[in-house]
Amino acid sequence: MGARRRRRQSLVEQVLYMLVLIIVWIFLWDSASGMVIVSGVVVAFTVVRAFYLPPIQLAGRVNFYYATLFILWFMLNVLLASVEVAWLTVRRRPVDAGSVMAVDLSTRSDLLITLVTMTNGLIPGSLVIEIDRARAVVFVHGLNCADDEELEKVRAKTHQIETLLIYAIGSPHDIEVLNDARRERGQKPRLENLTIRERARRARLAKEARARR
Repeated sequence: MGARRRRRQSLVEQVLYMLVLIIVWIFLWDSASGMVIVSGVVVAFTVVRAFYLPPIQLAGRVNFYYATLFILWFMLNVLLASVEVAWLTVRRRPVDAGSVMAVDLSTRSDLLITLVTMTNGLIPGSLVIEIDRARAVVFVHGLNCADDEELEKVRAKTHQIETLLIYAIGSPHDIEVLNDARRERGQKPRLENLTIRERARRARLAKEARARR
């Protein structure tokens, strides 16, 4: 039974890897034609079978509200950022220098860090150029960032991406750590009933209730 479960989990991980690689391939070619999709499938299958890839740790939960909110937020920001970058190319005033800033993430999940990096790179005007996996720090390059206000906007956008992804597909531990970080920033925590701390409290209360019977 254990071997069958491990094989099934391995198959799910390989399928997820292939889906992510195919999506990246489509974005690289900027086309969703049949040839691009077929070649993406071939490349993804070759990479998954030929190279060792670290296991994907799934949280086993999906919050459809926050998943939908993330998709809508992403589409809106791509549109607004595209207009902003287009304006920078046609205005007479020269574009200010870009800047690179370190952004601390709350999650330690390889999957979530990868998704944060990919999402940031797909929004025009910003790009993650380096990842410190051990400390969960991403180094983000922001276009036209010459003052602290613009830098803070790029940092806030990266944190917003992480927040929506964690609330959509993050683990109870990710939610708990993120809520602790939000409290430190003076923000209201969310989904506290799903955190490990709350689950442990409910389990303790249930155990005490059974002991009293």
